[in-house]
Amino acid sequence: MRIAAVGDVHGHEHLEDLRSDLARLDPPDLFLLAGDLTDHDRVDEFVEVVDAVRGRVSCPVYGVFGNNEYSQSHAAYRAKSGIPLLDDEVATARAAGAEVRVVGSTGSLDRPTWWQRSNVPGIARAYEERVAKIDRLLQGDGVRVLLTHYPPTYATMGGEKEEWRPELGSLKLEAVVLRRRPDLVIHGHIHKGIPYAALAVGQRTIEDFDARGAIPVHNVAYPVAKGITVMEVRPPPSLLSYSDPA
Repeated sequence: MRIAAVGDVHGHEHLEDLRSDLARLDPPDLFLLAGDLTDHDRVDEFVEVVDAVRGRVSCPVYGVFGNNEYSQSHAAYRAKSGIPLLDDEVATARAAGAEVRVVGSTGSLDRPTWWQRSNVPGIARAYEERVAKIDRLLQGDGVRVLLTHYPPTYATMGGEKEEWRPELGSLKLEAVVLRRRPDLVIHGHIHKGIPYAALAVGQRTIEDFDARGAIPVHNVAYPVAKGITVMEVRPPPSLLSYSDPA
């Protein structure tokens, strides 16, 4: 199945470029939006981005909230955009003859930002609880995609300063990813990062060996990806459904 994704469009900053990308996009089976589609909580610009996507694709579209979609406006984003916006939730989509479980969340930070520490009481505990909840949501078999805004790893941070990384993403969530092994991880938020990394347990001994291979992680933030990221996921044959020939 072909999964297309984009994040950090930041409203009008990249909207026209996104429209050009959409005009060239071959039809995907699933389209995912990784948050920060707008800037500074401008709901109307968020809706313009979603409308641009929905106007060009016929597949299911899901999204998550970024830090620029403020929590007090989440109900307005849901009502006006008309797409499922997952907030520590899981949705099951039908794509390319298989079911895909999309686990969606803003994500977590290992250390809340200075602004969050000063203005959001209990934010550190909320992040800890979110890690535990995502861990539960990723349980199970079948095709699973983790979609977050904040990166659930430091691996795609590229040129971001080491001392800032705990306020940009989460190694605690990386441990969850390595344990639960989703088929695909998609995030945004990191503008100075790299577009792709792979997570794998260190295989120093034969006992460490994992035949399933590394877990692909894509940073789909527009300033990094410079366009829509398209990924291929191959469901196991046992999960595909077929129609009898006429």
